[in-house]
Amino acid sequence: MESRHGKEYGSMRRLADKVQEATESPDPYKTIARQLDGRPRWQLVEWVLDHCAPDDAEESWREHQVERLAGIYYSVHQERPPRYAGRLIVNGATVEDAISSPEEARDPTTRVLLLQEELARLQDSFERGEELSARLRDQAASLQGQLDSLQKDYSTLESAHDLIRQTKQELDGLVATLQERVRTAEETAESLERRVRNAHEEANFSQAALEQKKREYEELEQRESRTRVDLAEARDIADERYHELDRYRQESDEAQQRLRNQIISLERDIIELHERLRGLDSRTSNPPPSSPRPPVADTQKPRQSGHGGQRGPEYDWMRDDGDQNLFR
Repeated sequence: MESRHGKEYGSMRRLADKVQEATESPDPYKTIARQLDGRPRWQLVEWVLDHCAPDDAEESWREHQVERLAGIYYSVHQERPPRYAGRLIVNGATVEDAISSPEEARDPTTRVLLLQEELARLQDSFERGEELSARLRDQAASLQGQLDSLQKDYSTLESAHDLIRQTKQELDGLVATLQERVRTAEETAESLERRVRNAHEEANFSQAALEQKKREYEELEQRESRTRVDLAEARDIADERYHELDRYRQESDEAQQRLRNQIISLERDIIELHERLRGLDSRTSNPPPSSPRPPVADTQKPRQSGHGGQRGPEYDWMRDDGDQNLFR
């Protein structure tokens, strides 16, 4: 706790200054000594408690000491100390309660002190009242300005109210129109829902038909695949038959060539026999005129197998473009 009197400034010096200020004594120390020698006045007791208390003393300590010393003063003088309005405690018992009003004070000094305190409170209340009155006047002026502004606003609001009433009538008509449109929209929505349901049913039916077509298409693809396989097998069989026929044709051509050569050889032999017979006849009779020798048959060129090594027209249906155009 800070020092009550400051550094290097003793409590007795402070007490002496207070006594000199109150009594205007040229030597306050002698005045203090005279009062302390006999029965000191209560004012000196208060000064001692105010200026000679320990530096670390709290306010509760002073109140306790004042009550204790006031009780001692009352025991000696049988009266309340002047300027003291607190409780009187003697031997731990409360003799009198604290004074709360000037009328309860029995000595004029205490009464004056209480009146001064009450006057100070009243003065403070009056000053606060003046401040409050000034604030209230300012608030009243402000409220008057606000009232004028509110009156203007009220006039504006009346005009706006008329406009709002007119707008409300227009809005009522608009609301009625909107309600009619809402009913129409609801009916349209119900119609659209029915159409959507019908479209959904048609979509389901179309989906079923599409699935059926898809299955049929898959079956057609399977048939086409089997047909292609069968066609390839038939082509292989036809090729084998063609090669067999070609081989048979070659053998037939070779046999015809051998027969032709044999016929030519026989014709030569017959001609020679005729010539011999004629020679025999000429010996027996006039020789017949010589007949020209029959021409030797030209050796025919053997026929090429398969029409020049190619398939005959009977195999045109086996051409490569035939199977390509089969499914066009």
